[in-house]
Amino acid sequence: MSAADQSAPVATITTGSLRGERRQNVLAFHAVPYAAPPIGNLRFGPPQPVREWTGIRDATLRGPSAPQGPSRLDAVMGISQFAQNEDCLTVSVWTPAIDDKRRPVFFWLHGGAYQSGGGNQVFYDGGNLAAAGDMVVVSVNYRLGALGYLYVPGAEAPANRGLLDQMAALQWVHDNIAAFGGDQDNITVAGQSAGGGSTFALLSVAQSRRLIKNAVLQSAPAVMLTREKAEAYSARYHEIAGVRQGDLASLRALPATEIVAVQRKLQMEIATKDARSIAFQMTAGVSPFEVDMKNIFERGDAKHIPLLIGSTLDEGHAWMAQDEGLRAQDSFEAVLPIARAAFNEDGTGLPPDRKTAAKKPWELLSAILTWVTFEKTALKYAGAHMQNGGKSYVYRFDWRPTSDARFGACHCIEIPFMFDNLEFWPEAAMVAGCDPKAFRKLATATRDSWIAFARTGNPQTPALPQWPHWAPGHRDVMLFDDEIQAVSAPSV
Repeated sequence: MSAADQSAPVATITTGSLRGERRQNVLAFHAVPYAAPPIGNLRFGPPQPVREWTGIRDATLRGPSAPQGPSRLDAVMGISQFAQNEDCLTVSVWTPAIDDKRRPVFFWLHGGAYQSGGGNQVFYDGGNLAAAGDMVVVSVNYRLGALGYLYVPGAEAPANRGLLDQMAALQWVHDNIAAFGGDQDNITVAGQSAGGGSTFALLSVAQSRRLIKNAVLQSAPAVMLTREKAEAYSARYHEIAGVRQGDLASLRALPATEIVAVQRKLQMEIATKDARSIAFQMTAGVSPFEVDMKNIFERGDAKHIPLLIGSTLDEGHAWMAQDEGLRAQDSFEAVLPIARAAFNEDGTGLPPDRKTAAKKPWELLSAILTWVTFEKTALKYAGAHMQNGGKSYVYRFDWRPTSDARFGACHCIEIPFMFDNLEFWPEAAMVAGCDPKAFRKLATATRDSWIAFARTGNPQTPALPQWPHWAPGHRDVMLFDDEIQAVSAPSV
Protein backbone atom coordinates (compact mmCIF):
# COMPACT_ATOMS: atom_id res chain seq x y z
CA MET A 1 0.00 0.00 0.00
CA SER A 2 1.04 3.64 -0.25
CA ALA A 3 1.13 5.98 2.74
CA ALA A 4 -1.31 8.83 2.48
CA ASP A 5 0.42 10.80 5.20
CA GLN A 6 4.17 10.23 5.37
CA SER A 7 4.44 12.36 8.52
CA ALA A 8 2.40 9.71 10.36
CA PRO A 9 2.77 6.57 8.22
CA VAL A 10 0.16 3.83 8.49
CA ALA A 11 0.75 0.20 7.59
CA THR A 12 -2.02 -2.39 7.41
CA ILE A 13 -1.11 -5.96 8.34
CA THR A 14 -3.19 -9.11 8.75
CA THR A 15 -4.43 -8.16 12.24
CA GLY A 16 -5.07 -4.42 11.78
CA SER A 17 -3.51 -1.05 11.05
CA LEU A 18 -0.43 0.51 12.68
CA ARG A 19 0.65 4.11 12.95
CA GLY A 20 4.42 4.54 12.94
CA GLU A 21 6.73 7.52 12.97
CA ARG A 22 8.93 9.22 10.42
CA ARG A 23 12.52 9.71 11.52
CA GLN A 24 14.58 11.60 8.96
CA ASN A 25 14.61 9.31 5.92
CA VAL A 26 13.16 6.14 7.45
CA LEU A 27 9.83 5.01 8.91
CA ALA A 28 9.76 3.15 12.21
CA PHE A 29 7.10 0.93 13.76
CA HIS A 30 7.65 -0.33 17.30
CA ALA A 31 6.03 -2.85 19.64
CA VAL A 32 4.29 -4.58 16.75
CA PRO A 33 2.84 -7.86 18.10
CA TYR A 34 3.62 -11.07 16.24
CA ALA A 35 2.09 -13.33 18.92
CA ALA A 36 -0.36 -12.97 21.79
CA PRO A 37 1.00 -11.90 25.19
CA PRO A 38 2.38 -15.09 26.86
CA ILE A 39 0.75 -14.37 30.21
CA GLY A 40 -1.68 -16.18 32.50
CA ASN A 41 -2.45 -19.62 31.11
CA LEU A 42 -0.24 -18.85 28.09
CA ARG A 43 2.89 -18.53 30.25
CA PHE A 44 5.25 -21.42 29.39
CA GLY A 45 3.03 -22.25 26.42
CA PRO A 46 3.76 -22.01 22.70
CA PRO A 47 3.21 -18.62 21.06
CA GLN A 48 -0.41 -18.01 20.07
CA PRO A 49 -1.91 -15.88 17.27
CA VAL A 50 -2.55 -12.18 17.79
CA ARG A 51 -6.16 -11.05 18.01
CA GLU A 52 -7.27 -8.55 15.40
CA TRP A 53 -7.88 -4.98 16.55
CA THR A 54 -10.04 -2.16 15.28
CA GLY A 55 -8.88 1.35 14.55
CA ILE A 56 -5.24 2.31 14.15
CA ARG A 57 -2.82 0.96 16.76
CA ASP A 58 -0.05 3.30 17.90
CA ALA A 59 3.37 1.90 17.03
CA THR A 60 5.54 4.92 17.78
CA LEU A 61 6.90 3.88 21.19
CA ARG A 62 9.38 1.10 21.90
CA GLY A 63 7.77 -1.75 23.79
CA PRO A 64 9.13 -3.72 26.75
CA SER A 65 11.79 -6.39 26.63
CA ALA A 66 11.33 -9.81 28.18
CA PRO A 67 11.74 -9.99 31.99
CA GLN A 68 15.43 -10.30 32.88
CA GLY A 69 18.18 -9.41 35.31
CA PRO A 70 21.30 -7.33 34.65
CA SER A 71 23.76 -8.47 32.02
CA ARG A 72 27.48 -9.06 32.45
CA LEU A 73 27.91 -7.12 29.22
CA ASP A 74 26.46 -3.90 30.65
CA ALA A 75 30.01 -2.78 31.50
CA VAL A 76 31.01 -3.26 27.85
CA MET A 77 27.95 -2.11 25.91
CA GLY A 78 26.73 0.51 28.35
CA ILE A 79 23.32 0.57 30.00
CA SER A 80 20.21 1.80 28.26
CA GLN A 81 16.96 2.19 30.13
CA PHE A 82 14.20 -0.14 28.99
CA ALA A 83 10.90 -1.48 30.29
CA GLN A 84 10.34 -5.15 31.07
CA ASN A 85 7.11 -7.09 30.79
CA GLU A 86 5.95 -10.56 29.84
CA ASP A 87 3.85 -8.94 27.12
CA CYS A 88 6.95 -8.73 24.95
CA LEU A 89 6.38 -10.80 21.82
CA THR A 90 6.81 -7.90 19.44
CA VAL A 91 9.07 -6.63 16.69
CA SER A 92 10.41 -3.24 15.65
CA VAL A 93 10.38 -2.49 11.91
CA TRP A 94 12.36 0.15 10.01
CA THR A 95 11.65 0.78 6.34
CA PRO A 96 12.49 3.53 3.84
CA ALA A 97 8.89 3.61 2.59
CA ILE A 98 5.54 1.86 2.58
CA ASP A 99 5.15 0.90 -1.04
CA ASP A 100 5.30 -2.10 -3.38
CA LYS A 101 9.07 -2.08 -3.93
CA ARG A 102 9.77 -5.51 -2.34
CA ARG A 103 12.97 -4.64 -0.51
CA PRO A 104 15.32 -7.21 1.05
CA VAL A 105 14.50 -7.99 4.67
CA PHE A 106 17.08 -8.13 7.49
CA PHE A 107 15.65 -10.16 10.41
CA TRP A 108 17.74 -9.50 13.54
CA LEU A 109 17.99 -11.69 16.67
CA HIS A 110 19.72 -10.06 19.64
CA GLY A 111 22.22 -11.73 21.94
CA GLY A 112 22.41 -11.90 25.73
CA ALA A 113 23.11 -15.54 26.64
CA TYR A 114 19.39 -16.32 26.17
CA GLN A 115 18.80 -14.42 29.42
CA SER A 116 19.08 -10.69 28.67
CA GLY A 117 18.67 -8.11 25.94
CA GLY A 118 15.81 -7.13 23.67
CA GLY A 119 15.28 -6.49 20.00
CA ASN A 120 13.63 -3.17 20.79
CA GLN A 121 16.64 -1.83 22.69
CA VAL A 122 18.44 1.15 21.19
CA PHE A 123 21.65 -0.81 20.57
CA TYR A 124 19.86 -2.53 17.71
CA ASP A 125 18.23 0.49 16.14
CA GLY A 126 17.96 -0.43 12.47
CA GLY A 127 17.09 2.96 10.99
CA ASN A 128 20.50 3.80 9.53
CA LEU A 129 20.95 0.29 8.13
CA ALA A 130 17.50 0.33 6.52
CA ALA A 131 18.07 3.75 4.95
CA ALA A 132 21.57 2.98 3.66
CA GLY A 133 20.58 -0.39 2.21
CA ASP A 134 17.11 0.51 0.98
CA MET A 135 15.88 -2.54 2.86
CA VAL A 136 13.52 -3.43 5.71
CA VAL A 137 15.09 -4.18 9.10
CA VAL A 138 13.14 -6.19 11.67
CA SER A 139 14.41 -6.62 15.24
CA VAL A 140 12.79 -9.33 17.35
CA ASN A 141 11.93 -9.78 21.01
CA TYR A 142 11.62 -13.34 22.29
CA ARG A 143 11.15 -14.95 25.70
CA LEU A 144 14.32 -15.25 27.77
CA GLY A 145 15.62 -17.19 30.74
CA ALA A 146 13.27 -19.61 32.48
CA LEU A 147 10.22 -18.19 30.72
CA GLY A 148 11.75 -19.04 27.36
CA TYR A 149 13.99 -22.04 28.03
CA LEU A 150 13.27 -23.79 31.37
CA TYR A 151 12.64 -27.41 30.46
CA VAL A 152 9.22 -28.38 31.83
CA PRO A 153 8.17 -31.73 30.36
CA GLY A 154 4.62 -31.81 29.06
CA ALA A 155 2.64 -30.73 26.04
CA GLU A 156 1.46 -27.51 27.70
CA ALA A 157 5.04 -26.28 28.15
CA PRO A 158 7.00 -27.19 25.02
CA ALA A 159 10.77 -27.00 25.12
CA ASN A 160 12.72 -24.15 23.55
CA ARG A 161 9.88 -21.65 23.74
CA GLY A 162 12.22 -18.81 22.86
CA LEU A 163 12.93 -20.60 19.58
CA LEU A 164 9.20 -21.10 19.00
CA ASP A 165 8.79 -17.34 19.46
CA GLN A 166 11.48 -16.69 16.85
CA MET A 167 9.83 -19.12 14.46
CA ALA A 168 6.51 -17.34 14.95
CA ALA A 169 8.17 -13.98 14.33
CA LEU A 170 9.81 -15.26 11.15
CA GLN A 171 6.47 -16.57 9.89
CA TRP A 172 4.86 -13.23 10.81
CA VAL A 173 7.49 -11.39 8.76
CA HIS A 174 6.89 -13.67 5.80
CA ASP A 175 3.15 -13.05 6.00
CA ASN A 176 3.22 -9.29 6.71
CA ILE A 177 6.44 -7.68 5.52
CA ALA A 178 4.99 -6.65 2.15
CA ALA A 179 2.91 -4.13 4.10
CA PHE A 180 6.19 -2.41 5.01
CA GLY A 181 7.68 -2.50 1.51
CA GLY A 182 9.57 -5.75 2.09
CA ASP A 183 10.11 -8.91 0.03
CA GLN A 184 8.85 -12.02 1.78
CA ASP A 185 11.03 -14.16 -0.50
CA ASN A 186 14.29 -12.41 0.40
CA ILE A 187 14.69 -12.69 4.17
CA THR A 188 18.16 -12.70 5.71
CA VAL A 189 18.17 -14.05 9.27
CA ALA A 190 21.02 -12.57 11.31
CA GLY A 191 22.01 -12.87 14.94
CA GLN A 192 24.88 -12.26 17.33
CA SER A 193 25.92 -14.44 20.27
CA ALA A 194 22.70 -16.11 21.53
CA GLY A 195 21.02 -14.57 18.49
CA GLY A 196 23.60 -16.35 16.34
CA GLY A 197 22.92 -19.60 18.19
CA SER A 198 19.24 -19.00 17.53
CA THR A 199 20.04 -18.56 13.85
CA PHE A 200 21.78 -21.96 13.89
CA ALA A 201 18.62 -23.39 15.46
CA LEU A 202 16.29 -21.79 12.91
CA LEU A 203 18.42 -23.25 10.12
CA SER A 204 18.12 -26.70 11.67
CA VAL A 205 14.30 -26.71 11.63
CA ALA A 206 12.73 -27.28 8.21
CA GLN A 207 9.66 -25.19 9.02
CA SER A 208 11.75 -22.05 9.55
CA ARG A 209 14.60 -22.89 7.17
CA ARG A 210 12.25 -22.73 4.18
CA LEU A 211 11.70 -19.01 4.87
CA ILE A 212 15.41 -18.07 5.00
CA LYS A 213 17.27 -16.78 1.94
CA ASN A 214 20.60 -15.90 3.62
CA ALA A 215 22.03 -16.29 7.14
CA VAL A 216 24.46 -14.17 9.18
CA LEU A 217 26.08 -15.78 12.23
CA GLN A 218 28.05 -13.33 14.38
CA SER A 219 30.03 -14.72 17.33
CA ALA A 220 27.62 -17.63 17.47
CA PRO A 221 28.38 -20.48 19.90
CA ALA A 222 26.68 -23.67 18.73
CA VAL A 223 26.06 -25.07 22.20
CA MET A 224 22.99 -26.77 23.59
CA LEU A 225 21.91 -28.52 26.75
CA THR A 226 21.45 -32.26 26.71
CA ARG A 227 18.02 -33.41 27.80
CA GLU A 228 19.57 -34.91 30.94
CA LYS A 229 21.24 -31.65 31.94
CA ALA A 230 18.09 -29.66 31.17
CA GLU A 231 16.09 -32.02 33.40
CA ALA A 232 18.61 -31.62 36.23
CA TYR A 233 18.52 -27.83 35.98
CA SER A 234 14.73 -27.93 35.87
CA ALA A 235 14.56 -30.04 39.01
CA ARG A 236 16.84 -27.64 40.87
CA TYR A 237 14.88 -24.63 39.60
CA HIS A 238 11.65 -26.09 40.97
CA GLU A 239 13.38 -26.85 44.26
CA ILE A 240 14.63 -23.27 44.66
CA ALA A 241 11.21 -21.91 43.68
CA GLY A 242 9.47 -24.18 46.20
CA VAL A 243 7.31 -25.67 43.46
CA ARG A 244 6.64 -29.36 42.90
CA GLN A 245 8.17 -30.65 39.67
CA GLY A 246 5.57 -30.48 36.92
CA ASP A 247 3.24 -28.17 38.84
CA LEU A 248 2.72 -25.79 35.94
CA ALA A 249 -0.14 -23.98 37.64
CA SER A 250 2.12 -22.93 40.51
CA LEU A 251 4.86 -21.81 38.14
CA ARG A 252 2.32 -19.73 36.28
CA ALA A 253 1.19 -18.15 39.56
CA LEU A 254 4.68 -16.87 40.45
CA PRO A 255 5.37 -13.17 39.86
CA ALA A 256 7.68 -12.55 36.91
CA THR A 257 10.19 -10.97 39.27
CA GLU A 258 10.32 -14.24 41.23
CA ILE A 259 10.77 -16.26 38.03
CA VAL A 260 13.83 -14.13 37.21
CA ALA A 261 15.17 -14.17 40.79
CA VAL A 262 15.10 -17.97 40.90
CA GLN A 263 16.81 -18.29 37.53
CA ARG A 264 19.56 -15.93 38.67
CA LYS A 265 20.10 -17.92 41.84
CA LEU A 266 20.35 -21.16 39.88
CA GLN A 267 22.72 -19.65 37.34
CA MET A 268 24.99 -18.39 40.13
CA GLU A 269 25.05 -21.87 41.66
CA ILE A 270 26.02 -23.40 38.33
CA ALA A 271 28.74 -20.80 37.74
CA THR A 272 30.63 -22.02 40.80
CA LYS A 273 30.84 -25.51 39.29
CA ASP A 274 30.75 -25.03 35.53
CA ALA A 275 31.65 -21.52 34.37
CA ARG A 276 30.66 -22.19 30.75
CA SER A 277 27.22 -23.71 31.32
CA ILE A 278 24.09 -21.64 30.80
CA ALA A 279 21.04 -23.06 32.56
CA PHE A 280 18.51 -21.57 30.16
CA GLN A 281 19.22 -22.14 26.47
CA MET A 282 18.31 -24.50 23.66
CA THR A 283 17.80 -28.12 24.70
CA ALA A 284 18.68 -30.86 22.22
CA GLY A 285 16.58 -33.87 21.34
CA VAL A 286 13.20 -32.70 22.65
CA SER A 287 9.87 -31.98 21.00
CA PRO A 288 8.16 -30.24 19.31
CA PHE A 289 11.19 -29.54 17.08
CA GLU A 290 14.34 -31.54 17.72
CA VAL A 291 16.95 -28.87 17.20
CA ASP A 292 20.30 -30.14 15.96
CA MET A 293 22.77 -27.28 15.51
CA LYS A 294 25.86 -29.45 15.30
CA ASN A 295 24.91 -31.48 12.24
CA ILE A 296 22.90 -29.00 10.20
CA PHE A 297 25.69 -28.26 7.74
CA GLU A 298 27.07 -31.79 7.65
CA ARG A 299 23.63 -33.00 6.51
CA GLY A 300 23.58 -30.41 3.75
CA ASP A 301 20.01 -29.38 4.59
CA ALA A 302 20.95 -25.70 4.38
CA LYS A 303 23.34 -25.90 1.43
CA HIS A 304 21.17 -23.52 -0.61
CA ILE A 305 21.53 -20.77 2.03
CA PRO A 306 24.71 -18.62 1.84
CA LEU A 307 26.42 -17.95 5.18
CA LEU A 308 28.21 -14.85 6.42
CA ILE A 309 29.91 -16.12 9.56
CA GLY A 310 32.63 -14.92 11.88
CA SER A 311 33.86 -13.66 15.23
CA THR A 312 35.92 -10.91 16.84
CA LEU A 313 39.61 -11.00 17.66
CA ASP A 314 39.22 -10.61 21.44
CA GLU A 315 35.77 -12.05 22.22
CA GLY A 316 36.81 -13.10 25.72
CA HIS A 317 37.98 -9.61 26.74
CA ALA A 318 34.33 -8.68 27.30
CA TRP A 319 34.33 -10.85 30.42
CA MET A 320 37.99 -11.34 31.38
CA ALA A 321 38.85 -7.63 31.35
CA GLN A 322 36.14 -7.00 33.96
CA ASP A 323 37.70 -9.40 36.47
CA GLU A 324 40.13 -7.33 38.54
CA GLY A 325 41.43 -10.39 40.36
CA LEU A 326 42.19 -12.12 37.11
CA ARG A 327 43.79 -9.01 35.64
CA ALA A 328 46.08 -8.79 38.68
CA GLN A 329 47.22 -12.40 38.23
CA ASP A 330 50.85 -12.50 37.00
CA SER A 331 51.28 -16.27 36.73
CA PHE A 332 50.40 -18.06 33.50
CA GLU A 333 50.54 -21.36 35.38
CA ALA A 334 47.82 -20.14 37.73
CA VAL A 335 45.25 -19.61 34.95
CA LEU A 336 45.91 -22.86 33.07
CA PRO A 337 43.76 -25.01 35.44
CA ILE A 338 40.88 -22.61 34.78
CA ALA A 339 41.38 -22.98 31.04
CA ARG A 340 41.59 -26.76 31.21
CA ALA A 341 38.48 -27.04 33.38
CA ALA A 342 36.37 -24.58 31.41
CA PHE A 343 37.59 -25.12 27.86
CA ASN A 344 39.59 -28.38 27.86
CA GLU A 345 42.46 -26.34 26.47
CA ASP A 346 45.73 -25.07 27.92
CA GLY A 347 46.84 -22.86 25.06
CA THR A 348 48.71 -25.50 23.08
CA GLY A 349 45.84 -25.71 20.59
CA LEU A 350 45.79 -21.99 19.86
CA PRO A 351 47.01 -20.61 16.52
CA PRO A 352 50.64 -19.55 17.19
CA ASP A 353 49.98 -15.83 16.71
CA ARG A 354 47.22 -15.84 19.36
CA LYS A 355 49.41 -17.48 21.93
CA THR A 356 52.33 -15.10 21.41
CA ALA A 357 49.98 -12.08 21.43
CA ALA A 358 48.82 -12.93 24.97
CA LYS A 359 51.27 -10.94 27.11
CA LYS A 360 49.38 -11.41 30.36
CA PRO A 361 47.73 -14.46 31.94
CA TRP A 362 44.21 -13.06 31.63
CA GLU A 363 44.85 -12.38 27.94
CA LEU A 364 45.80 -16.01 27.41
CA LEU A 365 42.59 -17.11 29.09
CA SER A 366 40.66 -14.69 26.89
CA ALA A 367 42.41 -16.01 23.78
CA ILE A 368 41.48 -19.58 24.72
CA LEU A 369 37.84 -18.66 25.30
CA THR A 370 37.76 -16.73 22.02
CA TRP A 371 39.29 -19.55 20.00
CA VAL A 372 37.40 -22.50 21.50
CA THR A 373 33.96 -20.95 21.80
CA PHE A 374 33.73 -18.55 18.87
CA GLU A 375 36.43 -18.47 16.19
CA LYS A 376 37.02 -22.20 15.91
CA THR A 377 33.26 -22.76 15.81
CA ALA A 378 32.87 -20.28 12.94
CA LEU A 379 35.68 -21.87 10.96
CA LYS A 380 34.39 -25.41 11.50
CA TYR A 381 30.86 -24.59 10.42
CA ALA A 382 32.03 -22.58 7.42
CA GLY A 383 34.09 -25.58 6.37
CA ALA A 384 31.26 -28.05 6.88
CA HIS A 385 28.90 -25.85 4.86
CA MET A 386 31.46 -25.61 2.05
CA GLN A 387 32.10 -29.36 2.01
CA ASN A 388 28.41 -30.05 1.62
CA GLY A 389 27.73 -27.69 -1.24
CA GLY A 390 27.10 -24.36 0.53
CA LYS A 391 28.69 -20.94 0.18
CA SER A 392 30.51 -19.58 3.26
CA TYR A 393 31.96 -16.08 3.63
CA VAL A 394 34.07 -15.76 6.78
CA TYR A 395 35.11 -12.60 8.60
CA ARG A 396 36.91 -11.58 11.78
CA PHE A 397 36.47 -8.17 13.40
CA ASP A 398 39.85 -6.96 14.66
CA TRP A 399 39.19 -3.25 15.25
CA ARG A 400 40.12 -1.75 18.61
CA PRO A 401 39.27 1.86 19.53
CA THR A 402 42.84 2.49 20.75
CA SER A 403 45.99 0.39 20.71
CA ASP A 404 45.74 -0.21 24.46
CA ALA A 405 41.93 -0.48 24.74
CA ARG A 406 40.99 -2.45 27.82
CA PHE A 407 38.29 -4.47 26.06
CA GLY A 408 40.18 -4.86 22.79
CA ALA A 409 38.11 -6.17 19.87
CA CYS A 410 35.66 -7.78 22.25
CA HIS A 411 32.38 -9.64 21.99
CA CYS A 412 29.69 -7.31 20.52
CA ILE A 413 32.12 -4.75 19.11
CA GLU A 414 31.06 -5.23 15.49
CA ILE A 415 27.38 -4.43 16.19
CA PRO A 416 27.53 -0.60 16.11
CA PHE A 417 29.52 -0.88 12.88
CA MET A 418 27.11 -3.15 11.01
CA PHE A 419 24.11 -1.12 12.20
CA ASP A 420 26.10 2.10 11.68
CA ASN A 421 24.47 3.56 14.78
CA LEU A 422 27.26 4.78 17.09
CA GLU A 423 24.90 7.52 18.32
CA PHE A 424 22.97 4.84 20.23
CA TRP A 425 26.06 3.63 22.15
CA PRO A 426 27.00 6.71 24.23
CA GLU A 427 28.10 4.74 27.31
CA ALA A 428 29.79 1.81 25.57
CA ALA A 429 33.23 1.31 27.10
CA MET A 430 34.17 -0.98 24.22
CA VAL A 431 34.35 1.97 21.78
CA ALA A 432 35.62 4.60 24.25
CA GLY A 433 38.39 6.79 22.89
CA CYS A 434 37.84 5.91 19.24
CA ASP A 435 38.63 8.31 16.43
CA PRO A 436 35.21 9.26 14.99
CA LYS A 437 36.64 9.47 11.45
CA ALA A 438 38.17 6.00 11.71
CA PHE A 439 34.92 4.66 13.10
CA ARG A 440 32.92 6.26 10.29
CA LYS A 441 35.14 4.80 7.59
CA LEU A 442 35.02 1.27 8.96
CA ALA A 443 31.31 1.49 9.80
CA THR A 444 30.51 2.40 6.21
CA ALA A 445 32.54 -0.52 4.88
CA THR A 446 31.05 -2.99 7.38
CA ARG A 447 27.47 -1.78 6.94
CA ASP A 448 27.71 -1.87 3.16
CA SER A 449 29.12 -5.40 3.19
CA TRP A 450 26.26 -6.68 5.37
CA ILE A 451 23.82 -4.86 3.07
CA ALA A 452 25.36 -6.48 -0.02
CA PHE A 453 25.02 -9.89 1.59
CA ALA A 454 21.37 -9.28 2.51
CA ARG A 455 20.62 -8.15 -1.03
CA THR A 456 22.55 -10.79 -2.99
CA GLY A 457 23.98 -13.47 -0.70
CA ASN A 458 27.48 -12.12 -1.36
CA PRO A 459 29.19 -9.57 0.98
CA GLN A 460 31.57 -8.26 -1.71
CA THR A 461 31.60 -4.48 -2.22
CA PRO A 462 33.94 -2.24 -4.24
CA ALA A 463 35.50 -0.99 -0.99
CA LEU A 464 36.70 -4.45 0.06
CA PRO A 465 39.54 -6.66 -1.16
CA GLN A 466 38.45 -9.69 -3.14
CA TRP A 467 36.26 -11.85 -0.88
CA PRO A 468 35.47 -15.21 -2.48
CA HIS A 469 33.39 -17.83 -0.74
CA TRP A 470 35.27 -20.78 0.68
CA ALA A 471 36.36 -23.54 -1.67
CA PRO A 472 38.72 -26.50 -1.19
CA GLY A 473 42.22 -25.07 -0.82
CA HIS A 474 40.88 -21.51 -0.67
CA ARG A 475 39.77 -20.43 2.82
CA ASP A 476 40.06 -16.66 3.18
CA VAL A 477 38.95 -14.69 6.24
CA MET A 478 38.20 -10.99 5.80
CA LEU A 479 39.71 -9.00 8.67
CA PHE A 480 37.78 -5.82 9.44
CA ASP A 481 40.09 -3.19 10.92
CA ASP A 482 41.33 0.29 10.02
CA GLU A 483 42.90 -1.58 7.12
CA ILE A 484 40.65 -4.32 5.75
CA GLN A 485 42.47 -7.34 4.40
CA ALA A 486 41.95 -11.00 3.53
CA VAL A 487 44.11 -13.65 5.20
CA SER A 488 44.19 -17.44 5.15
CA ALA A 489 42.16 -19.08 7.88
CA PRO A 490 44.02 -20.97 10.61
CA SER A 491 43.61 -24.73 10.70
CA VAL A 492 40.94 -26.29 12.90
